[in-house]
Amino acid sequence: MAFAPERITIYSAGLLGGSLGLALKNSGFKGTITGLSSPANLEIAGKLGCIDEGFSYDSLENAIKDTDILFLCSPIGAILKTINQLSTMSLPEGLLVTDVGSTKQRIVEAARTLPPHVHFTGGHPMAGSEKSGPSTSDPYLFQNAIYVLTPQSGNPEEKEKEFAELLERYLGCRTLFLSPETHDKIVATVSHVPHLLAVALVCLAEKMEIQIPGTLTLAAGSFRDMTRIASSSYPMWHDILSTNRSAIEPLLDSLISILSDIKSGLCRDSLKEYFERSGEVRSRITPSSKGFLRRLSEVLVHAKDQPGFIAELSGLLAKKNINIKDIEVLKVREGEGGTIRLAFENSDTARDAIELLRRNGFSARERT
Repeated sequence: MAFAPERITIYSAGLLGGSLGLALKNSGFKGTITGLSSPANLEIAGKLGCIDEGFSYDSLENAIKDTDILFLCSPIGAILKTINQLSTMSLPEGLLVTDVGSTKQRIVEAARTLPPHVHFTGGHPMAGSEKSGPSTSDPYLFQNAIYVLTPQSGNPEEKEKEFAELLERYLGCRTLFLSPETHDKIVATVSHVPHLLAVALVCLAEKMEIQIPGTLTLAAGSFRDMTRIASSSYPMWHDILSTNRSAIEPLLDSLISILSDIKSGLCRDSLKEYFERSGEVRSRITPSSKGFLRRLSEVLVHAKDQPGFIAELSGLLAKKNINIKDIEVLKVREGEGGTIRLAFENSDTARDAIELLRRNGFSARERT
């Protein structure tokens, strides 16, 4: 029998929390969705239909007294504090607590303080946006995204399977089970170290700008694509880096070693193997997948469920000589619509496409 919760509580009704609520509602969840957030966010989330009822953060124990699943959708630091609060509260028998934090070992370890009648499963949906707040909620945000689950050791396997099936049924995501340690090593490799490298490249360019004015003027194209994440929020990244330091530090050592080899290779003119191997590996990364790092030049368009929608969309762009490099229907529900992914050669073209589409009544946003 499928897991059928009657009440779900979302702690922090921002982008992820709001999108989670909308996805549940749009997919036929018949139970009650409770939200905990700031008064302003609760008002917006309520008007958009993300939640059925709202509570302030200081009403946590009262809000979850009859809850079946509690989603912790706040930043990592706040998740850890909330778990600490929960460990001192009277919690419902059989409550499932989960989170959406982008590092897992510290969170799963902290959750061991929860009472034995409470079940905890760590989670990390590979989905997001450059925007924040419940007003940017997207019911299709999780469609086709990888949703990593990191259970505590000793969790009943059947319960984990039921929760994964529930996520796939209501969110349209693809679940993947990993240990917390494996998850953190992977994201350190494909997300956290690349972010630090982007920061380093921008600092290098700034240093050269002082020596050679005009350097930043020429920093376009590939440099901008490689360094876009360097402008991300530091408070968010402070939590990520501080909770995954043990995985990041040895990878930085490996990166420094590789850069040293490349430096030596410049003198010997022996970099052919590096280029060929990196090109072959890079070609195995599926460009359309929602993974840990996504391309700058992608645009998401909300699709109406009607004949000719894609033809109208592509025709409008063609008239303005805006070339679509790739197109993918991520998910369309009959009678509701869905999301179409458009890929363009560069970020400037993507922004031109968004402006044109919005002027003509389409709902479009850049996927970063």
